Amino acid sequence: MPDSTSTGKRPPRPSRTPKVPNLAGTRGPDPDTPLEDVYLTVGVLLGAHGLGGELRMRLVTDDPDQLLDLETVYLGERHRPYTIEGVRFTNDGALIAFVEVEDVETAEAMRGLPVRIAGTDARPLEEDEFYLYQVIGLAVRDEQGNALGAVIDLIETGANMVLVVRAEDGTETLYPSIPEVVIDLNPVGGYVVVRPLTYWESPNS
Repeated sequence: MPDSTSTGKRPPRPSRTPKVPNLAGTRGPDPDTPLEDVYLTVGVLLGAHGLGGELRMRLVTDDPDQLLDLETVYLGERHRPYTIEGVRFTNDGALIAFVEVEDVETAEAMRGLPVRIAGTDARPLEEDEFYLYQVIGLAVRDEQGNALGAVIDLIETGANMVLVVRAEDGTETLYPSIPEVVIDLNPVGGYVVVRPLTYWESPNS
């Protein structure tokens, strides 16, 4: 399962990541945590591929090519370093080999481990881009300035990111991260401006 330290860079635009569960399963750092103190999730190991220790990996980043430039990634919640021997991309993810993993038994035992990179190894963000962990906790308001709650979770779909917003009364509302709905997403300023969707009842209902 990906988490809020995933390296997706999310302006309001369609996501290129595969359909995965939401990000609340693993708590990420506070949104204002410096990048040098963060490990960013790029994938999740899915088990062995073949007999030589290679592993299948689900990608949870929209910049998988950065793996080709790295020597070390960090596995599990203790961020144990592993040396990359090779990475091959597939239609539904990637195949990754580590110097430390030489057999299928060891590879299979690593199933489910998150794969992270050091924040300092991440490629610099472009203008108006941000990391997922920087979105959790942002205050949400509409275009008139009315407070709607705070972002408590993010859901990846096959088409776009969805913000889960919880109001003071505990109700939760989903806002797809598309230009028509998320008008201004500003982690530096600590807020999100949204235009709530309007649903019309069918005259035949």
